[in-house]
Amino acid sequence: MRGWRVILPGVLNTSRKRLRFILFVVSLVVVLIVTACDTSGSTTTTTTGGDSEPTSTVVTSTTTTLLTSIPTDSIPGEASPSIDPDLASAIRAEIGGLILDAEESRGLPFLRIPIVTILDEADFTERVRSVLEEDLDPVELQGDQAVFELLGMLDGSIDLYDFLVELYTEQVAGFYDPDVGELVVPVSVDGVTPLQRVTILHELIHALTDQHFDFNDAYEELVEEGSGDDAYGVLALVEGDATYQQFLFLESMDPADAAKAVIESLSIDSTVYESSPLWIQQDLAFPYEHGLVFTGFLVAEGGLKGVDEAYLNPPISTEQILHPEKYARFEQPSELASLTVALDGWELFDEGTFGEWGIRMLLVGSLRPGEVTQAAAGWGNDHYRSFIRGGDTALAWVYSGETTQDAEDLADAIIAHIRGAMNAGSPRESGGGLLFDGGSTYVFIDRVDEMIYFVASTDATAGASLRQQLGV
Repeated sequence: MRGWRVILPGVLNTSRKRLRFILFVVSLVVVLIVTACDTSGSTTTTTTGGDSEPTSTVVTSTTTTLLTSIPTDSIPGEASPSIDPDLASAIRAEIGGLILDAEESRGLPFLRIPIVTILDEADFTERVRSVLEEDLDPVELQGDQAVFELLGMLDGSIDLYDFLVELYTEQVAGFYDPDVGELVVPVSVDGVTPLQRVTILHELIHALTDQHFDFNDAYEELVEEGSGDDAYGVLALVEGDATYQQFLFLESMDPADAAKAVIESLSIDSTVYESSPLWIQQDLAFPYEHGLVFTGFLVAEGGLKGVDEAYLNPPISTEQILHPEKYARFEQPSELASLTVALDGWELFDEGTFGEWGIRMLLVGSLRPGEVTQAAAGWGNDHYRSFIRGGDTALAWVYSGETTQDAEDLADAIIAHIRGAMNAGSPRESGGGLLFDGGSTYVFIDRVDEMIYFVASTDATAGASLRQQLGV
């Protein structure tokens, strides 16, 4: 299973050899602005159990003794040669304080002091770029790009490999590599700025929770063997947890420092990000924004213990992230057999599940926001398979709605997307469904009760074969 999305924060999903959890500046700005605009003066509340009374401070979910002091020389890691040794020592002392802050806020002790690599801006940019060039697979990204273009999500003006390198180089504010337990953070020539302190705290939460819950192995297993949608649910839990703690840290900062962090974040160049399609922008923010809301739900229901328990029983779909109450009642996807369609002479490029969030991303450029949310909300389950042969691309997709009305709503939304984005020509009735075959893309869609059957291909013969195999 390669995975449906290549554009995943900290993951670069299928084209990655290793998983790194990163903090995107664009997502951080959202939280900073919300915090800066909060004039209520109230303190976020957390609880340790569903029956507990809210308190005005963060309470711990463990009785394990936390660290009380961290000698500067006990924090392993390197620093850029350009950083003065005395300044590097002072930065490590500050990071030692942030380690204590992370423990106290998250209610868990570090089992070992994490590696912290401190880089100047130039070295950090080079490190990010080298990581991307090492881990991104240009060939696989060509396939991803072809599928996105087939579905009308990209228009052919973006080279996905080059674009991702530029986007991540521009927007990454720091990252955590769980393979070696290393935090990599940039600092200014004068030390750690308020915004960078927030970044370091975020990454420290990743290091802390990884030590306790080993989420990296679970995530990588899902990337290799899961549906893709389940892996994205886990990513939202991990990033949501760190973003929630980041939010608490922002609230605890001196107001002047918080204001400086906001100003600093808004001054960062976002040219590449702002030029990207809306669905890419939203997909980048998903684990942070929706993960934050999901984590807030867990805390409200069961305190930090509820978040801990979610790592042991993680969300299995983006639907559970978008609708936390479905996670709370352990709602499972509908039973749906995996696709077995095949095309002679074609490479099976990818297979998996779009999920509720993936369906939103398909539609976001074609419908109004409320219509997108409504159309995707009835997700029960889905499976897809995509194929590549030379310059041609083909995809078969089967969707199961929770009700017949859910399938009707989504079918109408997909038809609107086909008409507006897929260059498929005019539709005509065919076998009870709609066939679009007058443009450069062959597209067929049919709804039978709560089921939707969808085929798209740049090759009409392949499209017709997939349709026949689906029995529609």
